[in-house]
Amino acid sequence: MFIRIIGGLLIALGAISLVALMSTSVSDAVMRALDLPFVGAKELSEAFLVCCVAIALPVSVYCGKAVAIEGIVALLPDRACRLITAGGNLLGAALCALLSYVLIQAGADARDFTEQTTLLGIPYQLFYLILTGGFALTAVAFLIRTRVSYRTINEINRQ
Repeated sequence: MFIRIIGGLLIALGAISLVALMSTSVSDAVMRALDLPFVGAKELSEAFLVCCVAIALPVSVYCGKAVAIEGIVALLPDRACRLITAGGNLLGAALCALLSYVLIQAGADARDFTEQTTLLGIPYQLFYLILTGGFALTAVAFLIRTRVSYRTINEINRQ
């Protein structure tokens, strides 16, 4: 139940971010045609794009739509396929957790050096924190997928 609520919230936030990204791009194009500058449109687009990526990663992994080499795995026996899938999910979780840690460090460096966007002055630390959350949720999604794979492996072993 809790996971469904989080998933629904992420999908809603992703939709809002995507609409905001598209609206910013269209508004910028229209305002340029009217010779009215949209100051900071590029920076806002980058911010919304970071949000879209940070939200899309965990949702796609949780739904089982992460990039995989299906052709090779499909040739293997069912048990081997499940083991490889579980191993790949564990590796994905470990790498995403590592990326979260590295992004926390990068965000701290950005804060220490007061790095920010040129026109709007959006601190880069915010971008790092959003991506940290996205990768941390992706690691959790990989662990959930691993649990599903493990449960399926146990069912195959009992037969």
